[in-house]
Amino acid sequence: MKGLRKYLTPFAPDDSGAVSVLYEAGGLIIIIDAGGCTGNVCGFDEPRWEEKRSAIFSAGLRDMDAILGRDDLLIAKIKKIMQEMETSFIALVGTPVPAVIGTDYKGLARLLEKEVNVPVLPIPTTGVGLYDVGIEKALTALVKRFADTKVTQKTIGVLGFTPLDYPWPKNPAYNYYDTVEEVASCGSLTKNYVASMAGLKAARYVEKHYGIPYVIGYPDDLYPDITGEKVLAITTQAIGLDLRKKCPSLTIGSYFMMKKDYLDDHMVSFQEEDDLINYVHTHHFDTIIADEAYKEMLDFSGHYIALPHFAVSGSRLL
Repeated sequence: MKGLRKYLTPFAPDDSGAVSVLYEAGGLIIIIDAGGCTGNVCGFDEPRWEEKRSAIFSAGLRDMDAILGRDDLLIAKIKKIMQEMETSFIALVGTPVPAVIGTDYKGLARLLEKEVNVPVLPIPTTGVGLYDVGIEKALTALVKRFADTKVTQKTIGVLGFTPLDYPWPKNPAYNYYDTVEEVASCGSLTKNYVASMAGLKAARYVEKHYGIPYVIGYPDDLYPDITGEKVLAITTQAIGLDLRKKCPSLTIGSYFMMKKDYLDDHMVSFQEEDDLINYVHTHHFDTIIADEAYKEMLDFSGHYIALPHFAVSGSRLL
């Protein structure tokens, strides 16, 4: 049955992905909702929330305010916040209601920018797309607005590395595009690594405008050794390609973004739970690498290597 979930909880949505990129960037993040989407982001989809807070606010719009497009109320609320705190930029993150009524994010950003005199980034997420779509939109918006050639001692950049995909701490030697200052120095790097296919669009922008080459993957070895002749990794396309450094014959299966330029015959996209269940049962893998959330669903008796994926299992962990 289409959309039926018997084992998996909902994956993190695109607005949560956008917030994961912006979380440490030093900006004011406004989620355009009545409060519920902001609660989901902070309560379920952002693992840093309990340890390190960010300036995330709900627009707190009533239904009729949103439907009637009362942009003046939203702008007034944001101006009031800015009387209490300074910020280097403002991000407007979309949710289902403004998506349904066709909110003009670019127009709203232009109006707000004239009022507050700081850069405003429109992030037109819908709250119904998957998290990597939000990562792509937010990261691309940051790069297009703030990319420059500011001098930095760091030489390697990493795009798309967020805790929704990666449970490991960041290497301080790398530029992760986490802050406006890091984005502004991207034009002086020597190479970018694309840790998530959601970072590919931004990497191509930096390459086009600043001549910085990129490769898919992560500069460090993060993964366990792989055993088995028939191996399936249920993960993202970028992580799967990184795992192939250890196992060239590995099959990559994913519910998430798969860029066509990197597709091959050993990659498969899934939509429903049954798609994955049937695929595993018919292909007889001896090793599976995946988040623990898939384990019960697959009833797999072979070698199972746990690879945490917070965007998949985060809501059941908190």
